[in-house]
Amino acid sequence: MPIDEAELPPLTRDLPAPGVIVWQPKRGYRYGVEVYALAAFALGGGPVATAIDLGCGSGVVGLLLASRGVRVTSVDREPRWVALARRNAGESDFPVDVIEADVRTWSGPRADLVVTNPPWFPANEPVSPDPWRAASRAMLHGDVRAFVEAGLRHAPRVCVVTRRERERDLVGLPLARRSRLGGEVVLIEVAEGRGPLVEEPLDLRAAYALFGR
Repeated sequence: MPIDEAELPPLTRDLPAPGVIVWQPKRGYRYGVEVYALAAFALGGGPVATAIDLGCGSGVVGLLLASRGVRVTSVDREPRWVALARRNAGESDFPVDVIEADVRTWSGPRADLVVTNPPWFPANEPVSPDPWRAASRAMLHGDVRAFVEAGLRHAPRVCVVTRRERERDLVGLPLARRSRLGGEVVLIEVAEGRGPLVEEPLDLRAAYALFGR
């Protein structure tokens, strides 16, 4: 259900890349280095003309991909994130289609690639009393595997960024590539018909440069 922007908390206006404008909560869940790493990692796996960002939040990953000429559809179930993602897409120089839907049941089009930065923390760990913040960080509506399996219904390649310990959730899926972002965060590509798993170094300086930072 669409919401009035007056329902949103205090926001900051950030410029993650030339032509990309992202409004995001001043406090609470905010993007970090992982969005540049995920977008660059995804583009490094092969040619991409179309992409889907599942659980898009503010929409920053999709906008980074769009800034490189990719046609992007971004999806989130939380109306406040959808409102922000649509505002960000509208104010940025790169068009992105934003859909309000549960990624687990959404029946959208096929694409070349799916990217996802799902909540990292199990629901049995301490959860914020703020429902919006809780849903952004805790697996209240599907774990990492659920997001990846949803992605595989829409694309032959799914790139996910998550905590290193969440790799166990992906056992049995066709893991193709992996890069490490520090000691506790990994980027993984799951790809149909690919394997065995290839370890790739992550060059953050190159990732920033790819998006004009």
